[in-house]
Amino acid sequence: MASSNSNNKRRRTAADTPHISDLPVGFIVDVSAYLAKPSRALLAAAFSARSSWKNDNDVYQLSPISTAIITASQWDILDFEDDGKELANKLTDDDVSAVLTCINAHDVLKKLKLYGCINIEGHGLNPLRGSVVLEQIDISFSGKYEQRYIKPQPKISQEVVVPILDSIISANGCSLKYIQFPYKWLGREYGSLESSGPVREFRGRFNSFLSIRNQGVNCIRCNAMISLDLGEWLNDWFQNRRMCYECLQGPICNTCTRANNGVYSCTRCRKKYCDDCVPRLRCQNCRVTKCSGCGEMGECDECEEALCKSCLNTCVGCGSCCCEDCSTYYWCEGDNCKKAHCDDCYNGEEYDVDYCEDCNSSFCLDCKLGILKKDGEDACRGCSGDVALHLLKQNTKLVKEVGELTKDNQELRDKVNSLSLS
Repeated sequence: MASSNSNNKRRRTAADTPHISDLPVGFIVDVSAYLAKPSRALLAAAFSARSSWKNDNDVYQLSPISTAIITASQWDILDFEDDGKELANKLTDDDVSAVLTCINAHDVLKKLKLYGCINIEGHGLNPLRGSVVLEQIDISFSGKYEQRYIKPQPKISQEVVVPILDSIISANGCSLKYIQFPYKWLGREYGSLESSGPVREFRGRFNSFLSIRNQGVNCIRCNAMISLDLGEWLNDWFQNRRMCYECLQGPICNTCTRANNGVYSCTRCRKKYCDDCVPRLRCQNCRVTKCSGCGEMGECDECEEALCKSCLNTCVGCGSCCCEDCSTYYWCEGDNCKKAHCDDCYNGEEYDVDYCEDCNSSFCLDCKLGILKKDGEDACRGCSGDVALHLLKQNTKLVKEVGELTKDNQELRDKVNSLSLS
């Protein structure tokens, strides 16, 4: 009898164990609203066992909780940057497929940006096959204002993804306008030959598709007829030349682009933007163009020209920031070092940057110390002497300060002793 009671007790305990799915549906939906969209979709997928997604008619069916979470939001845009790289790096193809299936991406998703999903090969994009609503897909895995050189190397495969893209552009009524390809496929960053694979052939098909679909379309800026050259849409760097990454407005002709009235390419993130969405910053010296999200621009104190940081010198003495045309600077030639002195502050006695006649170079003391640590006995004698002289001066200064502190300490002791005696 005791044994029976014990078994009944265990069964009741297991049956009565609370589960998150026991919470009111409305409460779970309200909580999910605080999550970024990718996490919200992952939560919805977690409430439905994948093995039970399909019914007898091969139609995906979600649980009531999953359905409530999904229907409470709009899913025309899905950007994994909203969740951050830490989560995106952990996602697999199964995870991405679950998200796209739950939100019915095939019929509703217009923009997909797979930021940070470096561990997917591309099978997770299968729910998008034949989509006629998808307008933009970003498989570069880089963020909006990040360089597209991804390390570690993403696992994305041309052999897997290109057939999915082909199924989209071959669908009647296709809306696809913009593809941001992974830099890996160019074969330049990783020393591979992937640029000669299926994606090169797809580029030709995509250009042909865009040319045919946009035949007779005029420039949205000047209303001129757009050229129908196949290479005018997607260039050798897989960059969309006619449309803005942000608003997808286009096509825009070359004349408007040259007149700064069209799209431009940021030299850092390599994305195309129009000035209405992301204003461009252009260095008046080296002519480099960056989007305002990537740009590190400054202004010369004298001529007030907008220049990139590499074209400006900042004096470590007075703090003035000028271009070479406006002021003579003595700058450090060390790697990634921008210490400099203007003509007024460089007096040959107190300085951080010094010209060495032995090695015919100018380095600051920090860089000279770095060179000594790196090269050891092969370091320049002149630079070594400067470092030694600096250390000697610092030591002399320190000894003097210690002497003054010792004197002050003794004076305090004498005062304390005189107070004690009185």
